[in-house]
Amino acid sequence: MANSFELITKYISNAIDTVFATESKSAIFEKGEKFMDLNFKEAGYVKIANILLDGLSNYYRAGHNEADGGYSNYNGVGHNDGYKVGSASITWEIKRLRYLRGRQFQIDDTDNEETAGLLIANILREFLRTKVVPEVDAVRFSTIASSANAFLGNLVTETPVSTKGDANEIIHLFNKGFEWLIEHEVPEDEQVILVSPSTWTAIQNSEEITKFITQEDLRSDRGVTFRVPAYNGRPIIVVPSDRFYSSIVVDESGYRPAAGAKIINYMIVSKKAIVPVVKVEKSNIFGPGVVQDFDGYKVNFKLYHDALIPANKLVGCYVSVSNVNASEKSNLVNVALTKTAAAGTYSLDGFYTTPAGLRGTLIHKSTAFVLGATDNSAESLAVGATFKATAATEYFAVKDDSNKVIATGKATGLTPNA
Repeated sequence: MANSFELITKYISNAIDTVFATESKSAIFEKGEKFMDLNFKEAGYVKIANILLDGLSNYYRAGHNEADGGYSNYNGVGHNDGYKVGSASITWEIKRLRYLRGRQFQIDDTDNEETAGLLIANILREFLRTKVVPEVDAVRFSTIASSANAFLGNLVTETPVSTKGDANEIIHLFNKGFEWLIEHEVPEDEQVILVSPSTWTAIQNSEEITKFITQEDLRSDRGVTFRVPAYNGRPIIVVPSDRFYSSIVVDESGYRPAAGAKIINYMIVSKKAIVPVVKVEKSNIFGPGVVQDFDGYKVNFKLYHDALIPANKLVGCYVSVSNVNASEKSNLVNVALTKTAAAGTYSLDGFYTTPAGLRGTLIHKSTAFVLGATDNSAESLAVGATFKATAATEYFAVKDDSNKVIATGKATGLTPNA
């Protein structure tokens, strides 16, 4: 069969469009009017338009004497009538995209090209669903959170509850956020509510707010229609905690919460306040006829992404953060252990990460691990293997191929000598 990759490329394109539209929690921000030039020739940059206009002034009939100059019919001898001339300017703000990300996959040879296309498309689909989309979401939400400001009034720290009459009852908190946005003239029909799972639980448990919850159909720019709950006409989108940090670190191991980052409770944001950018820069496939170091395919995938908030759109964001450290709900590992007959010895039945599917090696020691740190000393464990506990409290973690800790576990009580 001839080496034509048209079929494979088709699968990749469909995977990108479908997966991002259905899995992204921030896709709603891709709707709405944006003044942005994505075709700007400088690679890795975009241009955003800022429009500034003078307000209304008085209009004077012909022959009116007005001491103030600047009118369209000024004759130089005291007559200022007609329209007062105002300024209308568009300035382009050039923004550098912060994240240039990529990955290469190597896939062993398959029987025919169509099978290769299906395999590559499925791998890419999972990659987009489990790695790319969560990172893009996390960047967008952390950008919104970090742009809000407590002194400005659009960043608050609180613990939403469902208890009727409580000062932190979720309905009161939402209404306070609506008030702030309306005072800053953010149109109500542009606002969307994004909530953490715990905040969504508070909503569901509140008899008061559930009286006002309706259902609304949303349609993405890619043509996918989905139904979401809404409060006072504002769509509610539930965001997993592992994408809902106040600040993040993005590096060669993916992304993780930054030190001191908190879980976001909720945010109320204008769909026009954030300028999301995702631009696939490269998506190349090299077949067995080109690849020389093994028999198979190489898939290179590279994209730019970022979230930009123009200065005059900052008041379109209202953010509530919790007192819960992001590391308590994300980049976690839990282990399944069985005590054996031998004193202090345990069998590792499996380990499971949050978010699911973090790849790496399980390690353990008697002191706590630090997320993002390099660890070369801790003992590694394989599923099905046994190990002897050396302390009453053991800590587990997952490290990647570069020995960086990408998930940590809570203290686990074991019995070293029994």
